[in-house]
Amino acid sequence: MARAYKIEDFNRLMQDMDNIDKRVRPSTDYVYVVMDAEQRRNIVCLLKRECSCKRFQVDEIPCPHAMVVLDYTHIEAPKYYSAYYTNEYFKKTYEVLVNPFPDETTWDLPTEVLDNMVLPPIVKGKSGRPTKSRRKGLYEYLYTETVTCGLCEKQGHNRRTCRNAQDN
Repeated sequence: MARAYKIEDFNRLMQDMDNIDKRVRPSTDYVYVVMDAEQRRNIVCLLKRECSCKRFQVDEIPCPHAMVVLDYTHIEAPKYYSAYYTNEYFKKTYEVLVNPFPDETTWDLPTEVLDNMVLPPIVKGKSGRPTKSRRKGLYEYLYTETVTCGLCEKQGHNRRTCRNAQDN
């Protein structure tokens, strides 16, 4: 949820968290079993900051399963966030000055780099028979037969305008 840039993504992730079954079974003081909506068993270890879904370890913030455990145990979630998500680390990121590159005309490039020609990759065509250049539209398949009169078998008119039908 912390990485959501759009409100729709945030709301979807919050809904996912709400869909987790609130059944939490403590195994030890730090290990809990959480059953999700699909009846999958997820094991959360608060001491090691791990969950069997692996999102707790990768994102270094509590996954929805860990959030359910933290809610169950009444522990504040920010204690389990990585230090990289704090304001201090955010400020340290922009402490160091970043100097822009000088103008391209002043660059001192070695001759090996200048002489190296980079070519585009060689692309092979698709295997198999090539497709036709033009594909028929749906209307061409539906209206391929000419319309004829049911009485006289002539083209271009129907029963109401057929002279042969009027004679009979």
